[in-house]
Amino acid sequence: MAETKRWWWRWSLILPVVVLTAAAVLQGIGVFREVPKPRGPHVAALVPTSLPGWRVRNVPLGPTEFMTGQVEKTLNFDEAVSREYSRAGATFGVYVAYWGAGKMPTRLVASHTPDRCWTENGWTCQEMRFRQPLAANGAPLQPAEWRRFQPPNGGATTYVLYWHLVEGRVYDQGGRFNAVPDPLAWWKDAVQQALLGSREQYFIRLTANVPLETLWADPGLGEVLRGLQALGLGTLPPVAVSP
Repeated sequence: MAETKRWWWRWSLILPVVVLTAAAVLQGIGVFREVPKPRGPHVAALVPTSLPGWRVRNVPLGPTEFMTGQVEKTLNFDEAVSREYSRAGATFGVYVAYWGAGKMPTRLVASHTPDRCWTENGWTCQEMRFRQPLAANGAPLQPAEWRRFQPPNGGATTYVLYWHLVEGRVYDQGGRFNAVPDPLAWWKDAVQQALLGSREQYFIRLTANVPLETLWADPGLGEVLRGLQALGLGTLPPVAVSP
């Protein structure tokens, strides 16, 4: 029995390495294939720059120009937009990042969620809901991750919805708080990366200083959601945007 346990333990360590090596060899077979190119600029065109009755501003990805550059270097996206909409004490924000096929491993994009990045910077998740069904503009949305965060030093509560789309389908976060990546999902993504290469991805995040449900019927937020649906968040026909 002891010898059997040692045998299984040994192979549990060796097998992932063997699988990754084989996958890397298979990926190498296609090294001379044409590398997929990302779409032309399209994200910023689908996130409204104006909404009737709302003040709109572009929000930098970091508090300083240097930090913004560091964020962009870490995330390595092809395109990103971050905008904030304010009216009569209510504020909501939209952040969208895009990676074309061949740009960024899925497991790395999946590790940059509020669950991890915000908690590492002192935020506290006070409530969480997984794979929440939603609809907008008469059509269902892909299931969202719902969070309620408290910032450091007792700041105002922030409500969050986020989606990670991989080739148009929502990434399975595993029904858990993702401050630490799921080991099985990490290995699965690593093998898929070696076999298939990096796939097209979007990370979409909505934030608000009030529960987003209270704004859901607002025409302004509806217009924002229409643009996000065109990126793949829902079932509306995609919108053609010239590069």
